[in-house]
Amino acid sequence: MKRWEYSKLWKLTALLLNQICAMVLVLSVVVCTVYVGGSGFGFVGKDQTFESTGYYQDEVLEQIYRCVRAASRESKFEKNGVYDGKILVDVQQYAENSTIGSGDVKDGGLYYELTDLLNWSLDGMETGTLMKITYDDGTVGYLSKGFTNYTEQSLYGEDGTEVASISTVNKGNSETSITSVPEGDTADETDAEESSATSAMSEENMEGFVEEFITDGESSPFDMMQSTVRNVEQLEAVEERYGPVGYDSITAYAEAKRLTTAQLQEIYYDLENVLPVIYNDYYAYTENLELFSPSMTNMRYFVIPKSVEQVSPEDFSEKISTNMKSFGKEKFSSQEGLLNYIRTSYKDYLIYDSSDMNYEANGMPISLSELSSYVKSYPPSVEGDYILVVAVDSGYKASDKLAQYKKQYEEIAPVSRVAVYGVMLGAILYLLSMVYLTLAAGRSTDEDGEIMLNRFDRIRSELAALILIVPAWIILVLVSVGVSVRNLEMPEFALVGGGVAFVLNGMFLTGYISLVRRIKAHTLWKNSILYLISSVFGEMMKNRKTTTKTMLSYAGFLLGNVVLLIMGEIGIILLAFFDLGVGIFLLRQAAQRQRILDGIKRISAGELNAQIPTDQISGDNLAFAEAVNQMGSGLSAAVEKSVKDERLKSDLITNVSHDIKTPLTSIINYVDLLKREDIQNERAKNYIAILEDKAMRLKHLTDDLVEASKISSGNVKLELTRLNFQELIQQTNGEFSEKFEAKGLKLVVDMPEEPVVIVADGRRLWRVVENLYNNTAKYAMPNTRVYVELTTVGHMVRFSIKNISEQPLNINADELTERFIRGDVARSTEGSGLGLSIARNLTELQKGSFNIYLDGDLFKVTIIFPEAEEKTNRDKSERLV
Repeated sequence: MKRWEYSKLWKLTALLLNQICAMVLVLSVVVCTVYVGGSGFGFVGKDQTFESTGYYQDEVLEQIYRCVRAASRESKFEKNGVYDGKILVDVQQYAENSTIGSGDVKDGGLYYELTDLLNWSLDGMETGTLMKITYDDGTVGYLSKGFTNYTEQSLYGEDGTEVASISTVNKGNSETSITSVPEGDTADETDAEESSATSAMSEENMEGFVEEFITDGESSPFDMMQSTVRNVEQLEAVEERYGPVGYDSITAYAEAKRLTTAQLQEIYYDLENVLPVIYNDYYAYTENLELFSPSMTNMRYFVIPKSVEQVSPEDFSEKISTNMKSFGKEKFSSQEGLLNYIRTSYKDYLIYDSSDMNYEANGMPISLSELSSYVKSYPPSVEGDYILVVAVDSGYKASDKLAQYKKQYEEIAPVSRVAVYGVMLGAILYLLSMVYLTLAAGRSTDEDGEIMLNRFDRIRSELAALILIVPAWIILVLVSVGVSVRNLEMPEFALVGGGVAFVLNGMFLTGYISLVRRIKAHTLWKNSILYLISSVFGEMMKNRKTTTKTMLSYAGFLLGNVVLLIMGEIGIILLAFFDLGVGIFLLRQAAQRQRILDGIKRISAGELNAQIPTDQISGDNLAFAEAVNQMGSGLSAAVEKSVKDERLKSDLITNVSHDIKTPLTSIINYVDLLKREDIQNERAKNYIAILEDKAMRLKHLTDDLVEASKISSGNVKLELTRLNFQELIQQTNGEFSEKFEAKGLKLVVDMPEEPVVIVADGRRLWRVVENLYNNTAKYAMPNTRVYVELTTVGHMVRFSIKNISEQPLNINADELTERFIRGDVARSTEGSGLGLSIARNLTELQKGSFNIYLDGDLFKVTIIFPEAEEKTNRDKSERLV
C-alpha cells in the first residue's frame, strides 16, 4: 500500500509553506523587537489608548513636577500677572522654604528688593571676616576687613543707634578717618564732626595697627570710647553691595533688632545661600515663560489663592499664576466656575487644595502623597492657602514630547498588532510544517521502505555542516554591514529581510532534513570524520594502560579545543559541538560506572548472586564490570561453602550430643541404682559420688552444646512478651543467695522499686541471667562483694553485674564470649566455656546488647534492652516473668 502522505507533491508543498512561514515569522519578530520594541510602546491592544501607555504616564508625571516648579517661580517673581523687580524678598524665609514672604517690612524680616538680590548675584559675592567688639560701657563695634582692601568700623550705643564709624582705606599708606555722631542726634539729622589722623604705617603693619586698636582701650583715638574692650567675636560675613530695606547695613538691622551673634551669623549664612539660588530660580522662571507657553507645551497649570473668590476670563491673569492665555468662549465669574471649566474641558487633570489636602485627579499618574511632598519642596509664594491645578490638553497642538509620543503611537499601533499576529500564525504553521518534514524525511511512498539518502547525505557530516554554515555566516555578515551603513525604510527592510530569511531558511532546511535522514539511517556518527579518527585512535589505544589512555585522551581533547579556537567563529561553533560530544561521552561513562557501583553496593549488602548487566557497558568499564561479576560469584561460592561447613559443624555437634545422651542417661541411672544399694565400703561410695558428679557435668556439657548449636544456627523460637525485669532480678537474687553465702559473697543491689518493663522471652532471659549468676558463684573471689545494678537511661534498660575474679584474667574481653573459652586458663574449675557465648547470643536474639568489661581482676557484664513502649498502670502493677 502506497503512503501518499510521503509523496513528492506533499513534500514540496510543505517546503514552500515552511519557507513562507519563515519569512513571515522573521519579519514579524524583527518588527516586534526592533521597530515596535525599540519605540518603547510594546504590543498595543485593540482597546488600548495612548493615555494608558507607559510613555504617556512617565512624561505626564515629569511634566507635573515641572508645572509645580514653574508655578512656584511664577508666583514669586510676578505681581498682578507681570514681573515686578520691586518685590520685597525675606531672605530668611527664602532660605527656609524658597518663598519670598509677605512683603511687609513691618513683620520684622530682613527684606531686600528682588532687583538688588539679582544684581548682587550677577556682580559676584565675596566673603570675609567681621569682628564684633563689645566695650564695658555697652558700646558695640563692628570691624570688617578682607573684602575690598579697606577696613571699616561702626559703633552702636546700648540702644542700638549708630554713634560713630571709622573707615581705613589702603592707598599705599594707612589713612584713618573718624566720624562721630553726637548723642541724641542721628546721622541723618545732624552734621557729623569729623577728625582725621594720618599714619605713616606700611601696608604690612596695617593689620597690627587694627588689632592694637581693638584690644588697647587706653590708646583709643575716640573721645567717646574711654572704656576697655569687654569681648571680641568673629563672624563669617558677606560683603554688602546692597543694603536691606529700611537699614543701611545688616549690622544696623542686627543692632536694631538686638540680635545675638549666632542670629547674625545665621543671617549671613542665609544670604550666602539665597543669592545663587534666587538667581537660578529667576533664570528658570524666564525659561519657563517660553517653555510653558501654550505654543510650546500641552500642559496647563495655574495657582489661585483661596482668598480669590471672584475671577473671570477678563481678569484671571492678574489674580492667578498660570500659563493659560485664554479660555475661548467659556464664561465664569468665580473660583468654582474656573475649576468646573477645568473639569469639563480637560480629560486628564488634577486639583490640589492646600487647606484641607483635598485631591481630585482624573487620569493623572501621581498620588496625593507624592504631590504634597513635592509641593512642600516647591511651594507657591502666595498668602495663605491656595489651589493648584495641572491639566493636559488632549488636542496635542503644541509640538512637545507628548505630541511626538502621540504621533509615534498612532504609527506603531496598527503595525504592532499585525506583527504579533504574524509571529503567532507564522510560528504555529512553521512548527507544523517542521514536524511533517521531520516525519517525511527519507521516507518514500513504499510501505516499510528503507530510508533514502541522496548525494549530500553521503558527504562526511562535518564537511556537510561546513558547506552550509560558511555561506550562511558570510550572508549574515554582509547583511549586518549593509544595514549599519544604510538606514532602510520599512518597504526596503521588508524586501531585504524576507529575501535573507528565504535563503537562510532554505539552507537550514537542507542541513536539518539531511541530519534527520542521517539519524534515521544511523549514519550520522559512522559517516563523520570524528568517527574515522576515533576508530583509528581507538585501535591504537586498545592495548594501552588506563593511565596512558587517560593522558592521551586529555591531550587530544586539549589539542582539539586549540585547533578549533584558531579557526575563528566557525571553529567556535564546531568547538561547541565537539565539547558537547565529549560531555555526552563522559556522561555515558559516568552512567556505566554508576551502574557498576550500584552492583558493588548490592554485593556488599549481601546479594552475592547479584550480577551487573554488561550489555550497555563498553571499554574499560566492561572489563571492570566482568571482574566484579566474577568476584561476586567467587564470594557467593565461598560464603556458601562457609555456611555449609558451619551447618556441618552444628549437625555434628547435635548428632554427637544426642549419641552421647543415650549412654550418659544409662550411666546416670545405674549410678542412681548403685546409690540405693547398701554399700558399706566407703571407698566404693566415694567412687559412686565421683561417677555421679562427672556424669552430671557431662550432661550439662552436652545440653550446652545442643543449645549453642541451636542458637548459632538460628533454630530457636522466641516467645517475646512484656515482662518485669526488676522482678526477675529479685527472684534471681533470692535463688542464688545460699550459693553466694556459702562462698562468702555479699550481694549489693541497686535498682528501682517500681517495675522496669522490657519485651523479651522470659525463659531465655532467665537462662542469660542464671548463667551470669552461676559464673559469679563459680569464679568470684571468696569474701568479696558482688554489685548488681538495674537502671533506666532514656528509653534503654541497663543491667550490670560485676565482681572480683578469683583467678587472674589474662585474656581479652571479647574472647570470653567465644565458644569453649574460659577465664580459668588452667581449667581447674567446672565449666564448659559455652555459658557466656550462649548468654550473648540469646541476648542479641532478643534485640539486646551484651558487653563484657575487664579491668585487672574486675569482671563486669552489662546487658542493655530497649524499654517497652506504652506503659500503663497495669504494666507497672502486674508481675510479668
